[in-house]
Amino acid sequence: MKIAVAIIAAWLFMILQGRLFQKFWDRGLTARLSFVQRAAVEGDTGQLKEIITNRKFLPLPVLHVKFQMGRYLVFSASNNFKITDQNYRSDIFSCMPWQEIRRTLDFTCKKRGYYHIGSIDLVSYDLFFFGHCVATVPEDTFMYVYPGPADPVRLELPLKNLMGQILARQALLKDPFETQSVRPYQSYDPYKTVNWKATAHTGELKVNVYTPASSWNVTILLDMEAERLWTDEDLTEESIRLAGSMAKWMIDRGIPVAIWSNGCDCLTGLPSRLDAGAGKEHLRSILELLARVQLSTGTAGAHGMRNADPNSALDALYANKQASPGIRLNTGAKIAGENRHVTMEELLFYMIDKRSNSFSTDSTLYVMISPGQRKSLAEHFDALCRQSIGSQWILPRRPDNELRIAPLRFAELYDWEVPYGHSYT
Repeated sequence: MKIAVAIIAAWLFMILQGRLFQKFWDRGLTARLSFVQRAAVEGDTGQLKEIITNRKFLPLPVLHVKFQMGRYLVFSASNNFKITDQNYRSDIFSCMPWQEIRRTLDFTCKKRGYYHIGSIDLVSYDLFFFGHCVATVPEDTFMYVYPGPADPVRLELPLKNLMGQILARQALLKDPFETQSVRPYQSYDPYKTVNWKATAHTGELKVNVYTPASSWNVTILLDMEAERLWTDEDLTEESIRLAGSMAKWMIDRGIPVAIWSNGCDCLTGLPSRLDAGAGKEHLRSILELLARVQLSTGTAGAHGMRNADPNSALDALYANKQASPGIRLNTGAKIAGENRHVTMEELLFYMIDKRSNSFSTDSTLYVMISPGQRKSLAEHFDALCRQSIGSQWILPRRPDNELRIAPLRFAELYDWEVPYGHSYT
C-alpha cells in the first residue's frame, strides 16, 4: 500500500512540476547576443558576446541556446556549430536561480558581407526531462565585414595616372575671382595675374595663384553582373576589393568619390548607389555599401529592361529612398510590379542621358571595374567618357580568359589578372 501511495505521489509530483515548469520556465529568462566590433575586414578575427540571465527561483538544468548567422563567420575553437547554407550554433548551459552567464565566442571573418542575427531559439527541459519547452527570442545585432585590400603594387599605376589627370585639369581650370596665394613673378606669367598691392608692398613683382575652378571627383562604376552562366565569385570579390581600395586611396587624398553599381543592396533590394562625398564618414559609408552589395541575379546580356525605357525605369528605382544601415527590409527593385534586373549597359546609358542635368560633364572622372568583355559595354563606357578623358576601365579576368577588348578611345584600359586560388576564403 505504501509503495502504491509513493508511486502515485511521485507521479503527481512529476505532473505538477511539469506544469509549473511549462508555465514559469521562461519568466525572467533573457538571452542576448552582440557583436563586439561594428566592422572588421576580410581575414580579421571578431568576437560575439553571449549573455544568458535566469532571474527567478526555478533552475534550468539544461538550456540549449541556438542561433544562426552567416556561413563565412567561422568560430575558432568549438564543435557546437554546423555550417551549411548558414552557420548554425547550439550552446548548452545549466542556469541556476538568479544566475547570469557570460561567454565570448571568437570567430574569423572569411568573406566580406553584412551579417545579421535576427532571433535566438531557447530549448529547455523540466526537472525530470519528461517534457521540453521552446521559445524564440527576437534579436537585432549586425556586423559589417569590409572587403580586403587589393594588391597595392599593381594598383599604383592606375591610381597615379588618375591623380595625374585630376591635377592636370585643376591646373588648367582656375577661378579668376578666388585667390589661393601670392608668389613671385615668373617669365611665363601673364601680366593680368600681377598683384599690384603685393608688388608695391614688397618692391618686387608678385602674381596671384588662383584656386581651381571646379572640384574634381571620381565615380566608381562596379559591375556585379556575371560574365558567364556560372558565377566566378572570386573574380567579383576581387572587383569589390578594387573598388574599396581605390575609394580609400582617393578619399585619403581629399578627392570626392561616388559609387554606382548594378548589384543590389541586400537591405533595400535596390541597385547600389552612393553620391560623391569625402571624409572618414563617407569612406565608412562606401565600405558598408560594398559589404552589402550582392551579385546581379541576371546573366550577362539578359537585359531586364529591354521592354521598358531604361531612363524612366531607373528614375523610378532611384526615386525610392535607400534604407539606412540599421533598417532591415527587402522591398525589391520593382517597377510596374516586376523585378527589373539592371545591366551595366543600361546603367551607363542612364548616366549618359542624364549627364547634362544630373552629372558634371567637366569635373568627373569615371573608373569602371568590370570583368565583362562585351562590345556593347565598351561602346557605352567610351561614350560616357567622351567628355571625361582620362577615365579608366579596370578589367579583372582569369589567366585562361584572354583579353578581347580593343583599346578605348576616351579611357584607359587596365588588365587585372586574377590567378586561381586568389581568395580570402
